[in-house]
Amino acid sequence: MSDMAEEFGFATITPAGPAIAGKRGTWELSYTAGSRGLAVGASVRIYSDSDTDWEAPQFHDPSGDGYSRAIAPDGVRTGVRIESQRSWRFFVYGRDVAAGETITLLLGDTTAGSSGLRPQTFAEKQRFFWFYVDAAGDGESVRLDEPACLEIAAEMPDRLLVHAPSTVTVGETFRVLIKAEDRWGNPSGCFSGTVDLSGDGVEMAAGAQQVDFSLDDTGAVWVAGFTATKTGTLSLTARDDANGLEATSNPIEATDAAAEHQLLWADPHGGQLTLNSKIAEFYRYARDVAGVQFVGYQRNADAMSDEDWVVQQQEEVNFYEPGVFIPIPGFEWSGRTWQGGHHNVYFRRHGQTAKRNDAAEEMFQGARAASELSHITDVYNAYRNADLIMTPHVGGEHSDLTHHEPTLEPAVEMTSTHGSFEWMLRDAIKRRYRLGFLGGSDSYTARPGDDRPGYQGRRYSKAGLTGVYAKDISLESFFEAMKARRVFATTGVRMILRTEADGHVMGSEYTTSSAPTISVDVTSTGPLLSVRLHRGLDCIHDVPLERTAVPNKVRLIWNGSSRMTSYSGIVYDGRLEVTGGRIIGLETVRFDSPRSHVVEQTETSIRWHAVGCGYPQGFVIELDDPSAAVIDVSLATETITGPAYGGHGSSPPRRTSFAPAENTTFQIRVADLTNEQTERLAIGVLDRTLEASLDSAGAPSNVAFEFTDESPQPGVNPYWLRVEQTDGEMGWTSPVFVDYLAPVTESAT
Repeated sequence: MSDMAEEFGFATITPAGPAIAGKRGTWELSYTAGSRGLAVGASVRIYSDSDTDWEAPQFHDPSGDGYSRAIAPDGVRTGVRIESQRSWRFFVYGRDVAAGETITLLLGDTTAGSSGLRPQTFAEKQRFFWFYVDAAGDGESVRLDEPACLEIAAEMPDRLLVHAPSTVTVGETFRVLIKAEDRWGNPSGCFSGTVDLSGDGVEMAAGAQQVDFSLDDTGAVWVAGFTATKTGTLSLTARDDANGLEATSNPIEATDAAAEHQLLWADPHGGQLTLNSKIAEFYRYARDVAGVQFVGYQRNADAMSDEDWVVQQQEEVNFYEPGVFIPIPGFEWSGRTWQGGHHNVYFRRHGQTAKRNDAAEEMFQGARAASELSHITDVYNAYRNADLIMTPHVGGEHSDLTHHEPTLEPAVEMTSTHGSFEWMLRDAIKRRYRLGFLGGSDSYTARPGDDRPGYQGRRYSKAGLTGVYAKDISLESFFEAMKARRVFATTGVRMILRTEADGHVMGSEYTTSSAPTISVDVTSTGPLLSVRLHRGLDCIHDVPLERTAVPNKVRLIWNGSSRMTSYSGIVYDGRLEVTGGRIIGLETVRFDSPRSHVVEQTETSIRWHAVGCGYPQGFVIELDDPSAAVIDVSLATETITGPAYGGHGSSPPRRTSFAPAENTTFQIRVADLTNEQTERLAIGVLDRTLEASLDSAGAPSNVAFEFTDESPQPGVNPYWLRVEQTDGEMGWTSPVFVDYLAPVTESAT
């Protein structure tokens, strides 16, 4: 036993074996007093090291989910306070706790009928519970050297994923990543089975056609030895017949000759972790589980110690492998919105210096390095003409696009686990900024590239991705592509998007006095719902898609966000009743969070609870007979906010809260819907809508067209594409900026 444990005690958690992600259970989280004991009035704080979606313990309903209680020695009374999902504290009353005596927080007590406590849904080798002991009750705490530690392991696989390169040349050998993942998106290390691979137009080397997973694997395996034998759009299929799992890869575009730029994938804003000891696992996950080529570890500058920065920079070098995988050096300048908001900073060279913002919360001050830059304009002044780029985004604080430095900022992030923020895109265009569009994860789960929101109260969607048209996999090429804005954002799927104007690729700027012709090429990962070409804020061409209406299937979709800021999700509590028909099938659309679920379903009714932020969600409802069917929908909404409770309500700590919002009702006569008709009800400000339309079959996944804009506006015209699939996945291309010089006409004489 260490000297600290002898004096201040020690912590344990039992059972010590791995907990299964998301699977309810019971744990004893215990503190045993050291020689100092615990005086009456003492407290012990239990702190988990980063954001998590553990269910918060509750003490008022012994038969309810998450019921927990404290167990103390005779004569000792305790009070327990759950401060947040990662901060719990108990207090000592009655009598002192003597050396060697133990106080236990019994998490998930099932004796009165509770189902237990739900652990976090993301797998993690070491989930630490740090104990801060205020033994005398005088406010002076000591953190124990050894935390209680629990491994969170994945469940059995729920599906397969196949990540292949998006662009290859015929005859080129490439590799693919096969991932067996559980229902929460974790790679399933407990998977043991055989996966067979096949694909038309792809030749496979010996050993590549069949992949044997073993318990020694991490649930994700790179497989080499694939070669494209013909041009066109190809794909691979993976099958595990024994477990009934099957998956198709992202589309692979094969060409005879290598293009100047290949399509690569990035999570520039992969998120962060509290403990620098976990940074290596962050990079390993991005490379070997998510299969992205570029990733950025973006630690909040005010929460980053000097040691954190040293460790991060060393891991960036350790994982730097040109041609395979590139960590993007950088950090997140995390000022409050009135200081300019959060901005990602990326260096083109290793070994650079980070400049910090003011601490976001008072609890962090003192333990963190002093701030250096208090406003985004200070950041611009400090870094102007330096060898770096910056990108604004919507995270813990949204960036204020009133401020913009075009020499530093080539693009804006507009989709992440926080949601999708098309209002950010529109704000940039309205201000006539020449910015590209990015997607990322911005999460705390060490799953860059394919994170899921789980039950986290401040996350509403799965991670986005950035498609990057780069010369190769190198830091130089990433920066060149970003500065050229040859990037596009998706909600996480690897669709292939291209836009050009008169031969100028996305992100380009050029001047013309002729009507520009826009060329578009879309290869999606599923049937397309809409492909819309925009000039600025106006949709100038809604591409007609050949598809067949399914008269007995109705798409019911809701969408929107609460306001133009961070944590702007919506809660939807809905009910629908069908008269004149029966429900015989139901599919959900973009129920990304497990908080979104069907509460009850009968042959004539559905009740649901859903959360989302800025992306389409809903159902495809299959009816037995649509001829007389009428669907009555009622929807009660709440907006999610992030108020502060310090001072006069203007300073942290911050809490997520819910405000009652609009209530709506909507009646749909199914026979009145047609193939191209969408009935739409506005249900709130911004883009909050409820829509009903017929589902369709036979929609294409490939679209290519040219469109000549006969009415370009004098000045700079940004042409960009918005793509939506029937499964709710989306993509946005960076604009081509066309400076249109209207022809000079002779004045009348």
